[in-house]
Amino acid sequence: MPANTLNYEIDISQTASSGSWSFNTVKLRSCLLRLIVVKAASTDTTFSFKITDPKDNIIYETAFPTTGTLREQVAIPMRDINTLTVSSASANEAFTGLLSVEE
Repeated sequence: MPANTLNYEIDISQTASSGSWSFNTVKLRSCLLRLIVVKAASTDTTFSFKITDPKDNIIYETAFPTTGTLREQVAIPMRDINTLTVSSASANEAFTGLLSVEE
Protein backbone atom coordinates (compact mmCIF):
# COMPACT_ATOMS: atom_id res chain seq x y z
CA MET A 1 0.00 0.00 0.00
CA PRO A 2 1.48 3.40 -0.95
CA ALA A 3 2.55 5.69 1.89
CA ASN A 4 0.08 8.40 0.81
CA THR A 5 -2.98 6.09 0.99
CA LEU A 6 -5.73 7.38 3.26
CA ASN A 7 -8.01 4.89 5.03
CA TYR A 8 -11.21 5.93 6.77
CA GLU A 9 -14.54 4.51 7.88
CA ILE A 10 -18.12 5.37 7.08
CA ASP A 11 -20.16 4.56 10.19
CA ILE A 12 -23.50 2.80 9.99
CA SER A 13 -26.09 3.45 12.70
CA GLN A 14 -29.66 2.97 11.49
CA THR A 15 -32.93 1.48 12.75
CA ALA A 16 -35.15 -0.60 10.51
CA SER A 17 -38.76 0.42 10.03
CA SER A 18 -41.05 -1.96 8.14
CA GLY A 19 -37.99 -4.17 7.70
CA SER A 20 -35.76 -1.66 5.94
CA TRP A 21 -33.56 1.41 6.11
CA SER A 22 -31.33 3.33 3.72
CA PHE A 23 -29.04 6.33 3.78
CA ASN A 24 -26.60 8.11 1.51
CA THR A 25 -22.87 8.36 2.03
CA VAL A 26 -21.08 11.66 1.90
CA LYS A 27 -19.72 12.54 -1.53
CA LEU A 28 -16.65 10.37 -2.04
CA ARG A 29 -13.61 11.02 -4.17
CA SER A 30 -12.47 8.00 -6.16
CA CYS A 31 -11.82 5.33 -3.57
CA LEU A 32 -11.82 1.60 -3.00
CA LEU A 33 -14.28 -0.04 -0.63
CA ARG A 34 -12.29 -2.65 1.33
CA LEU A 35 -14.54 -3.91 4.13
CA ILE A 36 -18.30 -4.07 4.73
CA VAL A 37 -19.65 -4.74 8.23
CA VAL A 38 -23.39 -4.58 8.96
CA LYS A 39 -24.59 -5.94 12.28
CA ALA A 40 -28.18 -6.38 13.46
CA ALA A 41 -28.89 -5.94 17.17
CA SER A 42 -30.04 -9.57 17.44
CA THR A 43 -27.92 -12.49 16.23
CA ASP A 44 -30.93 -14.22 14.67
CA THR A 45 -32.17 -11.27 12.58
CA THR A 46 -32.00 -11.88 8.84
CA PHE A 47 -31.62 -9.11 6.27
CA SER A 48 -30.47 -8.26 2.75
CA PHE A 49 -27.94 -5.50 2.07
CA LYS A 50 -26.97 -3.58 -1.05
CA ILE A 51 -25.01 -0.55 -2.17
CA THR A 52 -26.05 1.47 -5.22
CA ASP A 53 -24.08 4.13 -7.04
CA PRO A 54 -25.39 7.59 -8.09
CA LYS A 55 -26.82 6.10 -11.31
CA ASP A 56 -28.76 3.50 -9.30
CA ASN A 57 -26.46 0.66 -10.42
CA ILE A 58 -26.03 -2.03 -7.80
CA ILE A 59 -22.33 -2.20 -6.95
CA TYR A 60 -22.73 -4.68 -4.08
CA GLU A 61 -25.58 -6.96 -3.05
CA THR A 62 -25.85 -9.98 -0.78
CA ALA A 63 -26.72 -13.08 -2.79
CA PHE A 64 -28.66 -14.58 0.13
CA PRO A 65 -30.13 -13.08 3.31
CA THR A 66 -27.55 -12.56 6.05
CA THR A 67 -28.21 -13.63 9.63
CA GLY A 68 -26.82 -11.47 12.45
CA THR A 69 -23.67 -9.92 11.01
CA LEU A 70 -22.47 -9.32 7.46
CA ARG A 71 -18.68 -9.05 7.28
CA GLU A 72 -17.05 -9.11 3.87
CA GLN A 73 -13.70 -8.02 2.48
CA VAL A 74 -14.09 -6.56 -0.99
CA ALA A 75 -12.29 -4.37 -3.52
CA ILE A 76 -15.05 -2.25 -5.07
CA PRO A 77 -14.38 1.14 -6.68
CA MET A 78 -16.66 3.89 -5.38
CA ARG A 79 -17.11 7.61 -5.95
CA ASP A 80 -19.71 10.32 -5.47
CA ILE A 81 -22.76 9.66 -3.26
CA ASN A 82 -23.75 6.01 -2.79
CA THR A 83 -26.84 4.58 -1.10
CA LEU A 84 -26.65 1.83 1.53
CA THR A 85 -29.84 -0.20 1.99
CA VAL A 86 -31.02 -2.95 4.31
CA SER A 87 -34.23 -4.64 3.22
CA SER A 88 -36.34 -7.64 4.22
CA ALA A 89 -35.12 -7.44 7.81
CA SER A 90 -36.90 -9.97 10.00
CA ALA A 91 -37.01 -7.47 12.89
CA ASN A 92 -37.35 -3.70 13.20
CA GLU A 93 -34.25 -3.02 15.27
CA ALA A 94 -30.97 -1.15 15.34
CA PHE A 95 -28.19 -1.90 12.90
CA THR A 96 -24.58 -0.80 13.29
CA GLY A 97 -21.42 -1.27 11.28
CA LEU A 98 -19.03 0.42 8.92
CA LEU A 99 -17.60 0.64 5.46
CA SER A 100 -13.80 0.79 5.38
CA VAL A 101 -12.63 2.88 2.45
CA GLU A 102 -9.17 3.43 0.95
CA GLU A 103 -8.31 6.55 -1.05
